[in-house]
Amino acid sequence: MKVSVIQVLHVFIALQYPFLRCSMAQNETSELPVRHVVRDSGNMRFWNQFFPGSMIGPQSQGLAMDGHGNDITRQIEKMFRDHSYELSIRPRNKGLPIKVGLALMIESITDISEKNMDLTFTLRMHETWTDTRLRFRSRLGMKSIVLPSRLISKLWVPDLYIIGSKSSFVHKTTVDNLVMRLFSNGQIFYSVKITTTVACQMSLYNFPLDTESCSLMFQSMGHSKDELILEWSVGKGMEDLFMDTRLVTNMPKFRLVHHTFHSQNVSMTGIAQYAAGEKSQLQVSFELKRYLLSVFFQSYFPAMIMVVLAGLGMWIDPRSVPARVSMGVTSVLTISTIITGLKSSLPKVSYLTAMDIYLWVCFLFVFSTVLEFCVLNFFMTKQQKRSIDNMGTSETENEHQRTRTSDMRRMLDAKMMDENCLNHSNNYQHHKISEDIAIIYRSLPYSQRYNGVNKRPKETAQKKSSTGTSPSPWKRICNVTRLRDDAATLDVFFRVGYFFTFLAFNGIYWGYYVISTQHKESEEDE
Repeated sequence: MKVSVIQVLHVFIALQYPFLRCSMAQNETSELPVRHVVRDSGNMRFWNQFFPGSMIGPQSQGLAMDGHGNDITRQIEKMFRDHSYELSIRPRNKGLPIKVGLALMIESITDISEKNMDLTFTLRMHETWTDTRLRFRSRLGMKSIVLPSRLISKLWVPDLYIIGSKSSFVHKTTVDNLVMRLFSNGQIFYSVKITTTVACQMSLYNFPLDTESCSLMFQSMGHSKDELILEWSVGKGMEDLFMDTRLVTNMPKFRLVHHTFHSQNVSMTGIAQYAAGEKSQLQVSFELKRYLLSVFFQSYFPAMIMVVLAGLGMWIDPRSVPARVSMGVTSVLTISTIITGLKSSLPKVSYLTAMDIYLWVCFLFVFSTVLEFCVLNFFMTKQQKRSIDNMGTSETENEHQRTRTSDMRRMLDAKMMDENCLNHSNNYQHHKISEDIAIIYRSLPYSQRYNGVNKRPKETAQKKSSTGTSPSPWKRICNVTRLRDDAATLDVFFRVGYFFTFLAFNGIYWGYYVISTQHKESEEDE
């Protein structure tokens, strides 16, 4: 087995390498880290002459043969090592405030909640500013570079926050959804995707015919307008603000009427006035019109059905007390359940909304049917007692008349027997009997002079009806003085007034709220 000179030399150097490293470390302890890097890289070139591609000196090899970066990233990293960039200091702009351009790209507006008074946005924020400390020169002619995420946290970023935000988070699927692009002149383009839930104070006076105004407001946390100025850098069209307009136009409860951009300076009050003073603020407002159709079939339509059902119960025979009472009580309980269920899904406000007014008026209509039957039952009972008293009085009078008639007939029979016994002439007897019969006939009541009861009054009533002199049903309804004792007419009068009043209420209600809301929309469009 032959051993070459080169192999022997390799073994010798490998045995002597630890001792050489120890002596070099003792000599270089007093040197600066930068010098240590330079000398170590020179040693690496020395050892590579003998061991090409070896793993000796990995730290020096990493600095000399960095496969992840390029000359631009090495310039930026050298700047951090030399401490020429301070993260806590904003960029210098010759004494002028830094201008930060803000553009939004809204992906969706979801979870618009009246109960919590908020709505959720999923959006991407694009911020642009210039930092002259990050200028670079590229040997390959590159004008921009996307910085890795390990460098973004080391750079200065505007301290913007969303006013009124309840909760926010940055998306992290599949990586952190933030990116920074650096241009050669120091201009920075920073983009981040977030989901935020923003408070929106809604006015529910006209609910569900209301139009709500909600806003997204951005402001610097610590810098005043003398240090940082915010500007909009987005178009005014809907396609410039929304990534997909179908996600906004097809919202389940609202439709977007229009949006407006605002830029203003806000003066801070209290302690913040001395700390920050006046700040620059950006705002985008959204006008949202609620869809009425879904709310109509959930609230208004069931209430209308209950009112109509309670009104139909008045066509039931008033003598069927269980049916009338059960129909009225069931309608009252059902509409009470509807009101309770709808109020549980709405915020507890200190005023009545338009839907509250409609539901409570429907409740009063349904309750009035129960009250009407109570009054009707009272009048029916009173009328029944009066008819029973009249029947008792008429029976007493008839009994007295029948007794008187029988006594007179007995007297007449006795007289006729006496006259027969005395053998009076036939002419005289006939005259006498006729006179007595006439006396008896005049003593009988009017109802017994004919065979049948109330024969002549019926004929009179038929004659009146044939001549057309009897009063019409509408005159009987309008004659209020006769309703006190006529229970049936009272039921008819209330039945007609019930439905006419409900129709009039619906006309006034819908006409007022539709016209008032349309007027507000026209003013807002102007």
